[in-house]
Amino acid sequence: MNHRAMAAAVFALVLSLAPALKPGVGSRAQAAKPDGPAVAFVNVSVVPMDSNRVLERQTVIVRGQRVAELGPAFRVEVPEGAQRIEGRGRYLMPGLAEMHAHLPGQQAGEDAARYVFLLYLANGVTTVRGMLGQPWHLDLRRRVASGELLGPRIYAAGPAFSGNTVTSVEQAERLVAEQKQAGYDHLKVHSGLAREVYDAIAAKASQLGIPFAGHVSVHVGLQRALEAGQASIEHLDSYLQALEADDSPIRNADAQTRQQQLVRYLDERKIRTVAEATRKARVWNAPTLFLWQTFLSAETPEQLAQRFEVRYALPQWRSAWERQRQSMLRNLAPEEDRRRIVQVRNQLVRALRDTGAKLLLASDSPQLYNVPGFSLHREMAAMVAAGLSPYQVLEAGTRNPAEFLKSADFGTIAVGKEADLILLEADPLRDVGNVASRAGVMVRGRWFTQSELNQQVETLLRKLSGD
Repeated sequence: MNHRAMAAAVFALVLSLAPALKPGVGSRAQAAKPDGPAVAFVNVSVVPMDSNRVLERQTVIVRGQRVAELGPAFRVEVPEGAQRIEGRGRYLMPGLAEMHAHLPGQQAGEDAARYVFLLYLANGVTTVRGMLGQPWHLDLRRRVASGELLGPRIYAAGPAFSGNTVTSVEQAERLVAEQKQAGYDHLKVHSGLAREVYDAIAAKASQLGIPFAGHVSVHVGLQRALEAGQASIEHLDSYLQALEADDSPIRNADAQTRQQQLVRYLDERKIRTVAEATRKARVWNAPTLFLWQTFLSAETPEQLAQRFEVRYALPQWRSAWERQRQSMLRNLAPEEDRRRIVQVRNQLVRALRDTGAKLLLASDSPQLYNVPGFSLHREMAAMVAAGLSPYQVLEAGTRNPAEFLKSADFGTIAVGKEADLILLEADPLRDVGNVASRAGVMVRGRWFTQSELNQQVETLLRKLSGD
């Protein structure tokens, strides 16, 4: 089963349609400048995400876009005229980051972009790393940062470097320089790159100081990607190839045979070794476990459409997903092979965790029945099922993204940080599912109740659906 080709086809189709769906998990922070009174979360339990702890009975004061005070409720005085938000029995945590997303293309229209952003925010996502870009995304990033457009904090990739689009060293070096000059935050490397072209991208990116991240081409391989300093690897790309047994009978087989049978010739004893190599190379991973579980399942379009969040998909999304799924089912690998892939991917994630290699929370939204915002909650559940603790999963979606993106502005709750916050009705460190029980979301100091965000989503959905 050609999972690489399958994934490429999925997001090539979806990118052109990128509208959005309902509130479930959220997105990035809005840069509006709140000029009103201070906001006080009173007597709340704070999950600061600087370690695995809860600070009980705290008051958090937000002024403008930042946290101004944080301390025991009996000590912190609520400013006169402040908006008071009751925190008793509730938990305040940092906003989430979706570290592999595909932002709407300009052809989808501004309302579609606004809708996707609302979906993220309504689901507690206040930062988004776009992984397949275009110039319009730079404008969206600017408008969100200025407060002109409500949305999550955006980190934008440029157009992808793939084997189909970049075919020479000279072209690779030129495009790296152009994307750096244009102001993209990072480069996206895709599949099919020749080794010499990949090496040229890596060298030029290092020279100019711009990170590159994404897929690992079969011509490159995991070892070279680690050596080259690729910032992050998406989907555990090429890790299964790195686990191939030394005595594998298909080592020199044709590409199709290797794609179909590789999973039968893996040596699990190599898992610890590749995880340790990843840690030493300081390369991060965005596993997208849940999406791959969908790819590898035998669920029909009718079954997948029963997911609650699909009701927030626009008609063109649903029809595209249905076609994609029908095509996948015609080429479905044997059940035993599919089950084995899921098992090994989970083992890899645990090994990366155990060796200290860093993980990022990512769902590749919007992908096959992978609704923006909602998909990040499903990814959190998949990571827990793979063996990570709730804290480790939340860390992958809060403080880890801030560290990866080299930002001191978000990821934890502390005085001076930007106020990207989620107010929950239950403790997320006990169950990551509690992140879905939101009382509201604060986006760079602007407070929205969950009902307000939900209503905005519903209103724009009706407009985009022509209702």
